[in-house]
Amino acid sequence: MRYFQFRLWAVLLTSSIGVALGADARVIEIKADSYFFKPDTITVKVGEPVTLSVTNEATFLPHSLIIKAPEAGLDVTIETRAGNTASATFTPTTPGTYEIYCDKEPPFGKSHKERGMHGKLIVE
Repeated sequence: MRYFQFRLWAVLLTSSIGVALGADARVIEIKADSYFFKPDTITVKVGEPVTLSVTNEATFLPHSLIIKAPEAGLDVTIETRAGNTASATFTPTTPGTYEIYCDKEPPFGKSHKERGMHGKLIVE
C-alpha cells in the first residue's frame, strides 16, 4: 500500500510541476468573435504540449472552444466571457483531424457552431 501511495504521489507531483512550468508548451493564440475562430485551422504535432489561448473579442456573447477526442489526448473545453481570455493545455497522442467548435446555443435560432463557429485541429 505504501508503495502505491508513493507512486501516486510521485505521479501527481511530476504532473503538477509540468503543468506549473507549462512543460514548454507551444502557445497558440485564437480570437473568438461573432461566430468565427481566427485561425480556424490549427496544426500541431503528436506529443507536442500545446496551450490554446482564446480571446473572446465579442461585445456581449460568451463563447467556448471545444475539442472532444479523449482517445487522442484531446478533451479540451475553454469557456470565455465577452472581452476575456482563457486557456487550456493538452498533448495530442494520435494523428488525425479533429473538430473544433463553440457549443453555445441561444434559446432561439441557430447554435454558434451552425452559424460558422467551428474549425479543425490537425495533429501530424
